[in-house]
Amino acid sequence: MSLLALYITDSNGQQLFEYPIASSPPSNKTLQVALRDAPPEEVVVRLSKEELLFYRKQDSLVFLLPCSSAIPALVPLEFLSHLIKVLHDYFQPPISRHKLEKNLSVIMMLLNEMVDDGYPFVTEENALRDLVPYSDGLSKFLPKLGKGAAAFSSSSSSGPSMQGISSTDVGVRSNLPWRRSNVKHNNNELYIDVQESLSVIIPGLSPAQKLLNSLSAAGTSNEVGGSAFYTPALSVPQVLPEPIVAIAHGTVYATTRLSGVPDISLVLSFGNRILEGPAFHPCVRLSRWRDYPGTLSFIPPDGKCCLLQYTISGVESGPVGGDLKTGLGAGKDEFEVRLWTRVPRNVKHVENLIVEVVYDGDRVQSIKSTRASSGEFNMEKKGVGVWRFPGKTPMGWNATLRGTLVVNDDLATDDNGTVPQEYPKYIRIMYDCQGMLVSGAKVESFRIMSSRGDKDPSKPYKGVKYTTKGTDIVIRG
Repeated sequence: MSLLALYITDSNGQQLFEYPIASSPPSNKTLQVALRDAPPEEVVVRLSKEELLFYRKQDSLVFLLPCSSAIPALVPLEFLSHLIKVLHDYFQPPISRHKLEKNLSVIMMLLNEMVDDGYPFVTEENALRDLVPYSDGLSKFLPKLGKGAAAFSSSSSSGPSMQGISSTDVGVRSNLPWRRSNVKHNNNELYIDVQESLSVIIPGLSPAQKLLNSLSAAGTSNEVGGSAFYTPALSVPQVLPEPIVAIAHGTVYATTRLSGVPDISLVLSFGNRILEGPAFHPCVRLSRWRDYPGTLSFIPPDGKCCLLQYTISGVESGPVGGDLKTGLGAGKDEFEVRLWTRVPRNVKHVENLIVEVVYDGDRVQSIKSTRASSGEFNMEKKGVGVWRFPGKTPMGWNATLRGTLVVNDDLATDDNGTVPQEYPKYIRIMYDCQGMLVSGAKVESFRIMSSRGDKDPSKPYKGVKYTTKGTDIVIRG
């Protein structure tokens, strides 16, 4: 036996749902004791030599999955991810205590299909739609069996539509496990959404590079009349260090609302870039990809699915740049953060631009004399100051922040009897950018090759969207 049980609790550990799989699984009380001593960032806790506990917090609920220690770690983690997706598909996010208690019978039937003999079995949302209708009808007769049975009844009438599935189709699995039977839509639509999250680490400048930039900045300041602490717009550093790491993690989503059984061909171009460790949805024909790299041939699930995940190294550093300088001012105790946006093609702005200034939270008491040319700067949590730019930030723009870190007086002093000055360790930039991908990937074409079972075929509405998210752009001083 691999999966032993499933418990769903609230944030205080109170049990809301129990689905035993093994004959004598560990109790929720035992699991709560183990969670009490677990580090908050962990997702697995060892219960004993033979048992592990995998858990995940979602929508103010906690999902607990005790398992045999012999099980591969990815199996229970993926099972929890699929279970939460299924619950969102059936009951709409977020999953609350009220929704859970109102639909216990449906959840029981879903788990009966999703687990077989202690192992994950049917986990695709579309396949489960064929097997478990949302309105199960058990509430009509379960109350007659007593209060215990009535606890598993469902009286909800809202939820995902079962349009296209007749009463004779329910309980019959489709030939394609990821697509439900007899799908019908009034408006045929097909959308491709390519998203890339950018992770970059840029080292600090070498002494020679710092000298070069300081001479350049001084010359520019004299020419254009720069202020005492705001670096002029023209003085973006002439020397920039090369990133140590520059990785784009990409995901290709397809959202299909197509009747019948559509067969789709999607052609992607990655230029001369090499995809590292691509992962595909089961609907993608791998043989076609091997013969024609970049071509995704597939019959999609109904709704949204992740077709492809990939990683590309050595990409550009993105539309937002910055640097961190320390040891400035008359007392050599000030730091300066400079931020600018480049001018890539087809992009007018970035959104939700945030810069975190990270420092030693134990040694630093506060930040004083903070001066920002734009945006809002606040100390929002220990060891981190946050510089925010709400709304849209245009391209070809720049901003400067300057301040001093105040060190705790009770810290150990150096040989001269003074407390060493502290500076920010690094800055982290985050943003959203629509209309571009840092890897240069793009959709060359996508079309419906055939659509079996669609009695009234119509030309679908198609669309493509590109999104780059700067999630972890670290720049050291």
